[in-house]
Amino acid sequence: MNLVEILVASVILVISSSCSLQLWASSTSSAALSEQHQHQLGQLEIALLASQARLAALAAQPVAADCADAASWLVAHLQSQPLGEGLSREVSAEPGALVRVRISASEVGERQRWLSPAAYGLCGPTEPIREERTDATL
Repeated sequence: MNLVEILVASVILVISSSCSLQLWASSTSSAALSEQHQHQLGQLEIALLASQARLAALAAQPVAADCADAASWLVAHLQSQPLGEGLSREVSAEPGALVRVRISASEVGERQRWLSPAAYGLCGPTEPIREERTDATL
């Protein structure tokens, strides 16, 4: 082998090694970014599930006779819950006595759930229902 062949072979080796390292670094950073993205999506889902768990914990304890009032109470209650770092929450009472919980993160987007106070027993009569006996015989 002469000197020119050795130089050409070494240049080819250096170039291929450099390209290989760049591809490896790119795939590593892409995997790390994907993992971070999945973690933030998980945080969004955990925050929504925490809202639902809080609502389930309050279940069957009527807070208002009117479901619209219960929805307003629920908005204030859910708004006061702690939230993870990097997340923002918007809780609003919507027409039809529904509560919309929207949690967003700047990098991954947002998730939202619609909750009904009536489905969890938070509205309705605030005192026990008494059954009256009637004479059904004629």
